[in-house]
Amino acid sequence: MPPADSPRPRALGWPDVPVEVRRAIADAVGAPVVSASSPPGGFTPGVAARLLLADGRRCFVKAASAAYGDWVAAAYRHEAAVNVHLPPSVPAPRMWTHLDDGDWICLVFDDVAGRFPSPSWDGDDLVRVLDAVDRSAQALKPSPVPDAAGVQDAFATVLGGAWERLAEDPALPDADPWAAGHLPALIAREPRWADGVDGQTLLHLDLRRDNILLTPTEVVFVDWAWPAVGAPWLDLVCFLPGVAGMTSRHDLDAVFSSRAAGRAAPPAAVDAFLVALAGYWRAGSLLPAPSYAPLLRTEQRLAADGATRWLRARASGWSSTST
Repeated sequence: MPPADSPRPRALGWPDVPVEVRRAIADAVGAPVVSASSPPGGFTPGVAARLLLADGRRCFVKAASAAYGDWVAAAYRHEAAVNVHLPPSVPAPRMWTHLDDGDWICLVFDDVAGRFPSPSWDGDDLVRVLDAVDRSAQALKPSPVPDAAGVQDAFATVLGGAWERLAEDPALPDADPWAAGHLPALIAREPRWADGVDGQTLLHLDLRRDNILLTPTEVVFVDWAWPAVGAPWLDLVCFLPGVAGMTSRHDLDAVFSSRAAGRAAPPAAVDAFLVALAGYWRAGSLLPAPSYAPLLRTEQRLAADGATRWLRARASGWSSTST
């Protein structure tokens, strides 16, 4: 997960990549670039461009300069290292190549001609994505990535302590009245977020609507920048609050338990991890928007709202004394 801000704004598109780097990409893919377009969205400073090549092929390029921040360069290098090892059975775009000149890091993928899921997650969009989460978990156990970090290590500096800090934030009661009224229970559970997260499955851990593309026959998960190894139910818990933040038409506990990974998950471990995620998102949503991603706080607010909605349902089973 990225830090709260970055020293550089998000580059606008293909023309922001230096000429010599663009030439190196064209050489690597084996054809000149005829045209380029930049899709909207994204929360990492960098260039995203869909390229049409002179031989008729299309590809998608992600590129960023190390000058955008050490964390950006690390994220792009990590994504390249992970994609090298993803098997074809994983619902992810095929990486053609990657380039790293010590400053600019560039990743070239298949261009997926797909759409984002419906904002209301209607039709069969949600079921298709959940089926793809299942397939990904099956294909990525055991993890094919050598020395991939475990979830405990990957999230050690990200999760934990948010609700104690939020207890002192005067904005919390307006932003999340339910959480403000249940702080003792949230604070008690948050330190246990790592209980039960261990496992052997490589997880995406950043499944959001804008990281998912649907074609008539495929579901594709993009932006594998923050994966780690853990229990398979974690991707469901990271994903479902974003659904609930956009629509109230789904019973998240029913959706979660409709999947084998969800049914096998220890309830107390799910509660603790969801509490920690909710705190992370809520705390982030109350910060000023970073220059490179003006919509990031809105995305975090929606995820926090969805997590709170799910916690409200699950908290009905919490006893007044259990922690």
